[in-house]
Amino acid sequence: MYKNFIFDLYGTLIDIHTDEEGEQTWDGFADWLTAHGMPYSGSEAREIYKAEEAALRAKPSPYRYAEIDIIPVFSLICRRRRPEISDDEIWQAGECFRRISTKKIRLYDNSRKVLDGLRAAGKKIYLLSNAQRVFTWQELERTGITDCFDDIFISSDEGCQKPDAAFFKKLIDKHGLDVKDCVMIGNDGSADIAGANAVGMDALYVRTGISPQGDLLPECKYVFEDGDIAHVLELIAKR
Repeated sequence: MYKNFIFDLYGTLIDIHTDEEGEQTWDGFADWLTAHGMPYSGSEAREIYKAEEAALRAKPSPYRYAEIDIIPVFSLICRRRRPEISDDEIWQAGECFRRISTKKIRLYDNSRKVLDGLRAAGKKIYLLSNAQRVFTWQELERTGITDCFDDIFISSDEGCQKPDAAFFKKLIDKHGLDVKDCVMIGNDGSADIAGANAVGMDALYVRTGISPQGDLLPECKYVFEDGDIAHVLELIAKR
């Protein structure tokens, strides 16, 4: 019987659609910046964001699948207009950008049922998400699942992302987990499932509406194509 259930977030527990490229997103963000003493046009803010993001991603990393923290990008944008701006306000700028760029966000129908069911069964529940903390934390709180996890690992904090085995090992090592007692649940075969396979961990793949298009069915112990995360509860008595 599995003791530890490790979840992906977006596309697995949360259904989300964002638009970080659209003119409306950048104009809205520029309006927020301007109202807070940092006058920008949408095109100006976008140009700085894209250039600085690319520069950060080009830096050397010890990891095969590196991840950046996007906060320095928002810091650069803000401090070009307000050098004295506080770190808290920069964080608020990042949160605002995410809210403006998010067109839809909701828990999948059975996500809370699964998390509550695992907790009632005495299981440990972990989150392993390729994400930016400044974007994700507010969404965990908004959807009401922050307290459902025994620990939360976000790639922007760790400098690496799935499918890097190093990302999984950070969780494994911190909590002294035996991979034989663990199962990874995700909707992306090339990230969630490939990473689990890299560390010898069982995995459950669920194909959802935002699984990568053309994603081939991955090689893992459990595969469900109906998009229903409730299948996880079937594992409580399996081993």
